[in-house]
Amino acid sequence: MNERVMQFRLGMFVIVAGLVLTMLIVWFGESPTILRDQVYLKVRYPQAPGVIEGVPVRKSGIRIGEVSAIDFDERPDQPDGVIVILALDGRYKLREGSAPRITRSLIGDVAIDMQPGKGSQHLITARHAADAPIIEGEVSPDPAKALEAATIAFEEAGDTLKMLREAAAGVSKLSKSADQADAFLTTWLKTGKDVSRAGDSIDRFIRANEEQVRPVVANLREVSQKLKDTLDAPTQDAFKTAVHRISQLSTRLDSGIAEVSPLLKDLGAPVSHRPTTDFGQTVRRLNRIAMDVELLSRALRDKDGNLNSQGSIQKLILKSELHDNFNQLALTANQAIAQLQGVLRLLKDFAERLARDPGAMFKGAIRP
Repeated sequence: MNERVMQFRLGMFVIVAGLVLTMLIVWFGESPTILRDQVYLKVRYPQAPGVIEGVPVRKSGIRIGEVSAIDFDERPDQPDGVIVILALDGRYKLREGSAPRITRSLIGDVAIDMQPGKGSQHLITARHAADAPIIEGEVSPDPAKALEAATIAFEEAGDTLKMLREAAAGVSKLSKSADQADAFLTTWLKTGKDVSRAGDSIDRFIRANEEQVRPVVANLREVSQKLKDTLDAPTQDAFKTAVHRISQLSTRLDSGIAEVSPLLKDLGAPVSHRPTTDFGQTVRRLNRIAMDVELLSRALRDKDGNLNSQGSIQKLILKSELHDNFNQLALTANQAIAQLQGVLRLLKDFAERLARDPGAMFKGAIRP
């Protein structure tokens, strides 16, 4: 088998593969609609939320067509609206009075359902979209809006129930307060009786010891007079000054404690607490540095606490063979990249030649 025959077979294979690919595109793409028996119908909607080309048209759950085009209703003397052109399968017949209704699910899927008509004749359609008659369509309520309204209603009902629970709790607290007030009044009456009894007892005690009580009262008066004479004006001023200084010292001590309180809070807080003072943040950074040093030293030590000479980090630092291996690996990677760049340049040249002259690929394939 010579090279010319091989080129011919390769060219025929490419041609056949292109024809098969074209047939598959025509069969599974948009072109099959041309091969089917279709009729067209125009539907006017005041609005068509979510309707796009390709939306299915169903009747009793069976797909009978799809939306082929959408446009605004620009007819004179007509309100604003949307004209949706339906491409229906010709084998399905619709009765007069059928109303295309736009339906939407909770997840956003849109479809057009043909509501059954009650007429005795078939619905008039056309073979071409331009000649199709126009009928009025319907738009079903949006389930998302209905769900939103139901959610709002449930929230309002929940608020009402919450208010009822609060009112019931208030009534319960009021009843408990009434019971407590009754108990308080009972206790107050009992306390009053006890105070009255104590007053009577004190009165009887004073009457029984009147002769002894009078000298004691006189002695108390004499002691208070002597204390008053002892605390002259200078002594009272000095005492007041000392009390004032102690009060100022207490105020300064309170302010100092208030200023140091954030630092004490940072020092006594757990590890997860974020410090709010500069000193607390410094201590936290020192703790992190100590932890990192501990982790590094733990990786460098063996189980006996000595330097681990068999560790990966120690080998990388102490042994030159690893450095040489890394250098050799880098050189090999550079050489491979350089070779790959050459291959990429060849592929780029081949693609540019093929783009300039696509027929060059088949030259010589069909020569005898």
